[in-house]
Amino acid sequence: MDLINMLYASTVISKGRCRAIVTSTGASTQIGRIAAVTLQDPKSGLTQLQKSLYKMYVALLVAAVLFALTVLAVSKFRVTYDVGMYALTAVLSVLPAGLTTVLTVTLVLGGKEMTKQRAIVRKLKVLETLGSVTHIFSDKTGTLTQAKMVAVNCWVPSLGYVFVEPRGVEPVGEVYLTGDTPFDKVPPKDTPNTSRVDSTHLDPALRDLITCASLCNLASITPDSPPEDSKTTWTQTYTTSGSPTEVALQVLAHKFGLSKPSLEHPALGDPWVPVHDFEFTSTLKRMSTIYRHTNTVDGTTTYKLWTKGAAEILLPLCNIDPTRLTQIQSIVTQMATRGLRVVLLATRTLPPTSIPVEWTPTTRQDLEQDLTFLGLIGIYDPPRPESAPAVRQAHDAGIAVHMLTGDHHDTAIAIAYQIGILPSLDPETVSTLTTTGPTFDALTDSDIDALPTLPLVISRCSPATKVKTIHAARRRQYVSAMTGDGVNDAPSLKSADVGVAMGIAGSDVAKSASDIILSDDNFATILSAIAEGRRIYTNVQRFLMYYWIGLFGVALIVVCNLAVTDPEGRPVAPFSTNALLWLYFVMSPPAAALSTQRAHKGIMQTPPRPPTESLFNAEIIRDLAVYSIGSALVSLATFYTVLFPTGVGKPNCDAGYDADLCGPLYRARSTLLLTFSTFLLIQTVHCRSFRSPQFNTRGIIATLKDKTLMGTTVLNVAAVCVFVYVPDVNTGVFRV
Repeated sequence: MDLINMLYASTVISKGRCRAIVTSTGASTQIGRIAAVTLQDPKSGLTQLQKSLYKMYVALLVAAVLFALTVLAVSKFRVTYDVGMYALTAVLSVLPAGLTTVLTVTLVLGGKEMTKQRAIVRKLKVLETLGSVTHIFSDKTGTLTQAKMVAVNCWVPSLGYVFVEPRGVEPVGEVYLTGDTPFDKVPPKDTPNTSRVDSTHLDPALRDLITCASLCNLASITPDSPPEDSKTTWTQTYTTSGSPTEVALQVLAHKFGLSKPSLEHPALGDPWVPVHDFEFTSTLKRMSTIYRHTNTVDGTTTYKLWTKGAAEILLPLCNIDPTRLTQIQSIVTQMATRGLRVVLLATRTLPPTSIPVEWTPTTRQDLEQDLTFLGLIGIYDPPRPESAPAVRQAHDAGIAVHMLTGDHHDTAIAIAYQIGILPSLDPETVSTLTTTGPTFDALTDSDIDALPTLPLVISRCSPATKVKTIHAARRRQYVSAMTGDGVNDAPSLKSADVGVAMGIAGSDVAKSASDIILSDDNFATILSAIAEGRRIYTNVQRFLMYYWIGLFGVALIVVCNLAVTDPEGRPVAPFSTNALLWLYFVMSPPAAALSTQRAHKGIMQTPPRPPTESLFNAEIIRDLAVYSIGSALVSLATFYTVLFPTGVGKPNCDAGYDADLCGPLYRARSTLLLTFSTFLLIQTVHCRSFRSPQFNTRGIIATLKDKTLMGTTVLNVAAVCVFVYVPDVNTGVFRV
């Protein structure tokens, strides 16, 4: 029920006077209730990435404690300096130093990259969710279409179709009578039953139709003035104000020479004087204006009600015989199926006694009836050129695209088919995959869950319908992205897994409730954001696998080397603490490079990953096991090859170095350090891609061009040479 006598917080009074009583403040106002909904964030829980990482950190902490206790137990808890260093080495071997930093930087850089693609990320954690999106619920006007509405067809009962040449907001263009044949472009010369319309000699029925479009309108068109200092050829431009639909109708009126200013303030003739406006509402879906017109010849004064609105709303209010009604409904359907937004125009001559002293809602109800049908105007909002390719890309990526719009059902179906949301216009397909907002709202949750699939097109959609759709998608375990721009869209943006607000047409409330803001209001940008989300998640998997191969390799080496003891039976550490810290340092630059890898070509040709899939899937675990065990075995082989001919000559070599007795151990450590650090750098090449081979000509060329990897390799070799051959540094600091 509309409360038509209420004023709402955060709205603006544009005209009139009133005396009001404050009934609610703060959170009790309507805007406060919407804000309360937006604060109740259903997405405040942990993402799958966060859950995986938290589990990993807990597991690593437990492993670190167990490793340290194992080292101490092997030495029978006789703690010496060497044993303490071994225990510390064991702890460090499973703690991922630098991982959190690399992960944070990866997400920040990903958000920065998305900004370049005109998607502003408000919440970093949504970057992970983007890669799992399975369904996109998008508005039509301005997102899938250009929001550049232009009137292209009129239909008048006595004349038939009228084609109007579209020129955007330019109030110029030829007009043709085309009889019973609708045209989408200028008719070819010598086309039968077509003629050019002379705006100075209009048929009265066509004049009334255009006059209604002009006067029942709040939009304006103003020609821009040329710049004073312009030295180049200047093209006339125009500034418009008002809704896109009304701008299109006002442009149409200008083309016929019947603009609103020329009718209200004519140079010659009698002016139309505005008396009252009945504003357009989303509930009534119509608008009316009342004008007074005085004939200076005979002095008679006429009051006219001009009305425009949705055909299904106004037709019951018109005096039309059944035969004509059937014809009009057929024309409406024909226009809508061509993707046109159909506006019905009607009028009524009012007796002066019907004009009240005080206007009330009842007055509107009494006046907006017994209307005379004038005609239909078809307005075309062309799809964005990139919408159809973007929808195809979404389908290739395993993502379903749904259109939620307030347009006529047939118009929505036509546009959805043009851009590929609907696979065909087969009646059975249309019946199964499309519905209207009122029909969908009337269904219970059980009825919706019983549907074979959620509708791909929902017309005459309200904000409440959007919320209901998102809840239905969540019950089906879909990961949804929802677009919205109005204040009433805030609940659905909050409810969706990824809320996408429009940066140009969006309200501040919608933007604050969203996760991502599109600075260009373009549907294709959503696909770019999803591709970027997939790239970021894949890169996170890449550098995490790289880290884990290194960590597991070190951990295996440390654990296996517990079998190597000194003469007193204490375990001997294969790495010194400083050497292990160096390995972590060497790992960080390649890991950072892996986190910024470009997306592979097929990233949008694969279905979205399951939302419940762990970060460490079966493929990563297999690679992790093979490469970490392999690198550990080869590294241990080099370590034992150098150490075992002589073994460890004395206990506590870390506490006191002896060249003869501790030399073999230190040489074995230096060999192990160089071998394992080389393995880490080789693993960088493998981790660049999970699918494409890297150890071929193309991969080798890419490796040689990788400045980070080449620089780290040179640094590692130079540093290891310093660690091994510079006195005091080798035996006193790194103990290699």
